[in-house]
Formats: sequence, structure tokens, C-alpha cells
Amino acid sequence: MPARAPSRVELAEMPWSGPASVEYAVLLPPEYAAESRLPLCMFLMGGGGSRDNLAAMTPFFDELWASGALPPMVLATPSTGALSYYLDHPDGSARWETLAARDLVDHLRDKYALGRGQAMTAIAGISMGGYGALKIAFRYPDQFGAVAALQPLLEPGFRAGDIGARNQIHFVAGGPDVLIGPGRRPAVFESNNPANRARTNADAILASELAIYFEAGDDDVLNVQDGAEFLHRVLWELDISHDYHLVRGADHGGPSFLPRLRAAFTWLGTTLRAAPPASAISAEDRAVKEWIQGGLKGPPPPVDPNTHAFVAMLRAQLAPVRDSAAKLDPTTLRRYGILPKAS
Repeated sequence: MPARAPSRVELAEMPWSGPASVEYAVLLPPEYAAESRLPLCMFLMGGGGSRDNLAAMTPFFDELWASGALPPMVLATPSTGALSYYLDHPDGSARWETLAARDLVDHLRDKYALGRGQAMTAIAGISMGGYGALKIAFRYPDQFGAVAALQPLLEPGFRAGDIGARNQIHFVAGGPDVLIGPGRRPAVFESNNPANRARTNADAILASELAIYFEAGDDDVLNVQDGAEFLHRVLWELDISHDYHLVRGADHGGPSFLPRLRAAFTWLGTTLRAAPPASAISAEDRAVKEWIQGGLKGPPPPVDPNTHAFVAMLRAQLAPVRDSAAKLDPTTLRRYGILPKAS
């Protein structure tokens, strides 16, 4: 058996209209080949991070690829400055969001063997990068098939005036004056706020079937769990499907971080895996499909309760009951119920 080819990191620069050029790193998996057409994951780092962080994480991704937890994909990280917040500055001096969402993506597609389209493109981020990943995905849901954010720097409110001292601790590190700190412009905060973008673009997000994952530790020193919980409730009320994890006892980094990062990329890998071809559909699935198409006549076929076939059968059996309940309560057919206030 031939030896497995190693993954490799490439460091490069892209000419750009912001600074004279932008540095970035690309991590190519062992299976990369010029004809492979692999998915692309834009991986945005937190405050103080750069392309060097992706290079340093090569052993982490090699482990995921070797175990099969992560399918082959190309990862890319731009160096956007220590505290860019992936902001398109109102004065046009730097357009970091546009860089991560469009310019670098187009550049990489021209340079590497990448698949194109939403289903072959994901975005992920950590802390400041998690904030960036969510706001970008919610603005461009037709361009990304999935978004994953770890401990994103989210604030719990729609308006700048909603945010109190408890959720401004991250201001101490600095950032763009128009977004972070006492000089914050409310309009800049609000137009970049992932929760606001989710409300504004809810129909497009639902239509795109964007896969969403975000998490936070419940003992985060920056209290970003408040913003994560707020976004969870916003998405719930909008009936937008998402994976949300509040990690017991976890902080902003620390010993819980690598397991959480592993969980996020395992989820991302599962989301980006290609659907099985029709020829691979099980006999059990075919039997249930035929039973449903036949009007549920006769006894249901025997199925394993741990399979998709069982869920399809259960949903078919309960459809009349759900439809009847929907006549009394139209919210029955929502994914998420309208819950009473907790206070």
C-alpha cells in the first residue's frame, strides 16, 4: 500500500484593495489533488490570531482526517489584523468582511482545485472569528452551506443601548473604534450584529437551508454565553434550525477548548459530506417509501428504530394527528414551538 501523502500548509499573499496585500494560509488535506474539487472552509481566527494559527493547527486537522471524523477539505485563514472584527469600515479604509466572504474565496477558487457553490463552501470561526463567521453567513446564506462558531463574541441585544457593562468586558482588548468601545456607532453595531442579520435575512436563511452551529462555555470570562443564548432564542423564534451547545463549566478557551473544537469540526464534516447516491439507499428505506406512497395501506414494514426509515415511518403515521392539531394551533407545524416567557 502506498504511503499516505502528508497534508501541507501554503503561505501566500493576495493583492487587495484594502492594504497593499493580505497574507493568508491554506491547509491542504492529504487527499488534495489538482483534480479533486474539494470543499472550502474559511476559518476565521479570534483576536490576535493570524494565518500562523492555521499552520500551527495542522496536527489537529491531520488527526481528524486520519480518523475519518473530517472529510477532505481545504481550509483557509486570512491575516486581517489583530482586532479587525471582520468589519467593512464605513469610511472604506478596509473591507475585512468582503475579503473573507468574497474576495479571498474567489481568489482561492481560481488558485486551487475547489468545488464551487453553496454546498461546497463553509465558514467557521473562534471568538472574534466566530462573530465574523456568523455575521457573514447570515448576510450571505446563499454562498455558504454551513457555519460553525466557537465562543463567538456576541452581545445580547438588537440595539447598542441594550448592551450593559457585563457584556462589554471584551472592549478592554480594543477593536475598531466605530464598533468597539465608547466611540461605538450604534448603526455600525446594529448592522453587523448577527442577531439583526438573522432577523433581516430570515427568509433567505430558511430558503438556503444554511446549517448553523454555535456554542459557548457557561462560565466564559467575557460572558459571551449571554450573546449565544440570545442568538439561540432569536433563531428559535424565527424557526431557523440550528445546533446550539452551552458547555457546562467551560471558559473562553482552556482545557475544554480542543474537545469543543473537535466537536465543531466533526459536525461540520458530517454536514458537508455528500448525500449517498440513490443506489446506496437501503432496502429498509425503499420499503418505507413504497408503504408511504401506497397510502399507508396494510401493516408498516419492519424497521430498525435507529434508522432514517423509522423516522420517516413515524412522521407519516403522525401526519394526520399533526394536521388536526394545526387546525387548533397553527404553530404546530413550526419546527420550534412558541414558548411562554420564562419570567
